[in-house]
Order: sequence, then C-alpha cells, then structure tokens
Amino acid sequence: MSRITVFKSTFLGATFALCLLSNSSGLLSNAQAAGYLENIELKNGGLALIEAQDVETTLSGNYLAAQTALNDNNAKVAVEFYEKAIAQDPENALLKQAMFAALTSNGQIDRAILLLNEIGPEDQTEILNFAVSAADALKKKSWARALTQIENIEGTDLENMTSKLFGAWALAGDRKIDEAIAKAETVTGPAWTKVIKNFHVGLILSAADRDKEAIPFFEQAISNRAVASALTETFIRAFEALGRAHARSGDTEKAKQIIRDGLALLPSTPTLVQVLDNLEKEEAIAALISSPQQGASEIFFNIGAAISRQGGLPFAQSHLQLSHFLDPKSDVTLLALANVYKSQDQYERANEYYSKISETGPYARRAQLEIGINLNQMDKVDESIASLNKLVSEDPDDLSTVSALSRIYSQHEKYLPAANLLNEAIPRIASINRTHWSLFYRRGIAFERTDQWAKAEADFRKALELSPNQADVLNYLGYSWIDKGTNLKEGLEMIHKAVEIRPNSGFIIDSLGWAFYRLERYEEAVVELETAIKYMPTDPVLNDHLGDAYWKVGRKLEATFQWKHALSSKPSDENKAIIEKKLLEGLTN
Repeated sequence: MSRITVFKSTFLGATFALCLLSNSSGLLSNAQAAGYLENIELKNGGLALIEAQDVETTLSGNYLAAQTALNDNNAKVAVEFYEKAIAQDPENALLKQAMFAALTSNGQIDRAILLLNEIGPEDQTEILNFAVSAADALKKKSWARALTQIENIEGTDLENMTSKLFGAWALAGDRKIDEAIAKAETVTGPAWTKVIKNFHVGLILSAADRDKEAIPFFEQAISNRAVASALTETFIRAFEALGRAHARSGDTEKAKQIIRDGLALLPSTPTLVQVLDNLEKEEAIAALISSPQQGASEIFFNIGAAISRQGGLPFAQSHLQLSHFLDPKSDVTLLALANVYKSQDQYERANEYYSKISETGPYARRAQLEIGINLNQMDKVDESIASLNKLVSEDPDDLSTVSALSRIYSQHEKYLPAANLLNEAIPRIASINRTHWSLFYRRGIAFERTDQWAKAEADFRKALELSPNQADVLNYLGYSWIDKGTNLKEGLEMIHKAVEIRPNSGFIIDSLGWAFYRLERYEEAVVELETAIKYMPTDPVLNDHLGDAYWKVGRKLEATFQWKHALSSKPSDENKAIIEKKLLEGLTN
C-alpha cells in the first residue's frame, strides 16, 4: 500500500489534521499522490512546493500545499489551499475537518463554526471540535450546551483540567457558583494543574463578589514557585488577582504589598504597575475577571502562554486564538498572540495584533515598541526609525526604546545618530547599574565607527566595569587594541576570555585567530581560524582571514581556495576588490 507521510498538529494533545495519507483514505489516489510528489521537495525537514501554480488545479496538490503551509506555521495560506481543495471535493469531511483546524489556528473561528455545521455527527470526534463548539456556546451564553460540549473532552492531565475548569465557568455563567467551585475542585494532576485550578477557583469567587473566599485560593496559586518559570504569565496574573481581591475586601495596604511582591518577581510588569498606581491614587479596583467569557478566555490564555514558553508556537497559537475569540479586548491575549507570530517571523501578522492593543492600556507602549521593531524586520527601515523616534520623544527615559532604536541605527550603519541618541539618553539615567552595560557598549561601537576612539575605549571599559564577563565587549575592545598595536597583552587576554565564555562563537574565535595574525604568530592564527570556519563555513570575512593565514605559512594553494570561497560568499564591495587583487597577486605585504 502506497503512503505519503505529511504533517500533523495537535490541540490539547489530540491530532486534528491528517497525519498519514494512504490510498485507503479515499482522499488521494496513488496516481494523484505520485503526480504531486513530482512538484515537491524536502526543505528544512519538511515538504516545500517547487512551483505551487503547477499543482493548484489538482485536489492532491491543493491538499498537500495546505499541509506544507501548516508545516511552515502559515495557517492563512493553508486555509486558501483547503478552500480550493474543498471546491473540488465538496463532500469530503476529512478536508473540511482539516480546514476547520486551520481556520481556528488562523483566528477565523466564526468561519470555523459555520464549517463545523457541514461536518456530519459521525465525524465529530476531534477534541478541537468540542473545544470550539463549547467556546461558541459559552460566548452566546448557552451555558448548558457549553457544559455538554466541553465534557466530551477527556484524556490527558491538560485535557481534563481544561474540561473541568471550562465547565466550571459555564456553571458560573448559570449562576451556580457553588457547583462551579465543586467542579473546578475535581481537577487533579501534577503541580502545574493545581496552580491553574486554584487560580481559577479564586477568579470564579472574585467574579461573584466573594473576594474574601477567593484570597486563600490565589495565595495557594502563587505559593508554588517551583513551577513559576513554566507558568510565568499565570503567576503574574495570580498576583494581580490577589492584590485586587485584598483591595476589594478593604485591605488596601495588603493589596499594595502583594502587587510589590509580584513586581519583585517580574519588575516593571505593566499591569502590576498600573494596579499599584491605581491603589496609590485610591481609585476603585475591579476584579481581574468579571464574566464567564473572560474566565474561559483566561483558561486558553494560561495554557497558550505556557505552551509558547516551551516552544510549541503553533499549538499555543490555536489556544490563544480561542482566548481571543472569547474575549477580543483582552490585551494580555493580544500581546501573547502577537508575540507568537513574531517568534514565527510573521511580523506583519504580529503587528496586526499589536495594533489592536488598547492605546490607553498598560501594554500600549510595549505594543508600539514591538511594532517599530517589526517594521525594521520587514525592511521598512524609515518607518521603523520614525516610529521609535516618536516613542523616544514621548518618553526619553524609556531605555528599552532607546536601546531598540540604537540597535537599528547600528544595524544600518547609522552610527552618528546612534551616538547622538545614546549621548542624550545615558546622562538621564539616575542610577547606573550593571543592567546598563549594553548602552555603553553600543555607544562605544558608534564612537569607534565614527573615529572617536578615545570615547569608544572609555565606553567599552565602562561596560566591562558594569558587567565584566560580556564576551562581545571583551572581544571588541581586545581586538581593537591589537588592531591598533596597543595594549597587546591585555587585548589578547581579553579575547581569550571571550572565547572561554563563548567557545562556539565563530566570530569571536576568528578575532582570536586574527589577533594572532596581527601579532605575526601565523601558525597559531591558522589553528584558531580553522576552528572558526567550522562554525561559520560560508562567512566571507572568516574565509578571507584564513586565506591570508594560509599564505603566510606557505600554504598558497589553500590560501587561493579560501579567497575564492570568500569571493563566492558575497563579501562587501570593498572587501571584494581586495580579495580579487589577492587572487591576482597574492599577499604583497
């Protein structure tokens, strides 16, 4: 039997897309499959279309093109190909199920729900189907239907926890608060499930104005610091919920202390900063969650945020899209979704979600910063710089924005504006500490590139004074000294230390090799440069350096090979001319 292995995705641990295609599935014939395989190639461990237009008119081509798009984490393109495939085979439930999953992942959940109505009851066995149906019912306040749908989900600790907590929120929507608490309390499993369970019991009680009863559950949720790194967002939300519950119970001072404790765990968290500011101003404090829809959204947010921290971005995306569907105005969900797209290098999609974040909420500035950074990634450099300059003008003390803008200036060799920006920002720092080393390092580079070496050297020294083990700074300063013929011993020691800290960095090892070269220790230079080239075999500078070192030790044929390799690796125009001259004349000095 002929088989084609394609791709799979999971939601709550269950497969929702086809994992294996065979002629027994009835979807593709062997001839269709074989014909399609002529139009695909292996790329980065998966299938990639060579020419999609050649297969657009075939069912098999459209299906596998959709699967390829999913493998590339591009649900939007997958939906387009599934639509074409379904148009060719309108009664195919497997295709509709696959498109349903892609629509959910792409955030088109209203369309997914409509499509679900076209899939017969006998095919309604996927966990994703029940989760989306339950979310739809809860959003429409159909509490009983939401409970019935979600109770179809069971299996893993994650699935059981999700089912019971979602069901608890459905009961809370039906004003059955004690039943809701009882249902949530049946959650069992490892420590992380108990943290989320206690958090949601507290949320249900607070939403019902039973804040004093909620407080012990929030306290239990934040007590298990062992799982905090995996559930960072949930922990911060629990601190916020606990602070709000204390304030609503009349203990404002205790509320302030709780929020400060949260800020000690994750400094400068915008939501906690805002709550503390509201408490200081004696403003009214609302519960963190006020509706069953927000509560259910929080479940998917908690799970999606945790999964994204573990690297499961496509799976996190589906959870976060359901969270967004249930609570479209949740800034924390919008931020998490945007971050997931950014982590998948889908910068335009990321900016779509950053732009939806409230302009008056605590994450407004963070969203604008990310938009500016992403514009640079999209090669919209002028827009990026203008956007970030606007943010700097609005708050010159925001060092995260200053740092981002200075990096973009340097990336595009705009060193004078970078130096000017940092010249204005650094004197504004009230108390300089080790976290500020990168600002001095970056200004040092800007000074060095604009021929202000004395200032550059002082900044590099200051960066190392603040943080002595920064390999990049050690490398830059050490190499600069050797290149200038000063502080040779100290410079070489610095580069050696940088290599010890980052032993797998081709750039830093290259610096050590080139330092030996400049010191006319050519045999040692060859050893280090050969090591560097193993890590960065196509870098034109490293290949050029190794060619020079080979020439100096008499290995002229190998030197010529390395220079040719450097030339084929797209060096800068200036270096290209130098390499071409060496290929004609050899090293003349």
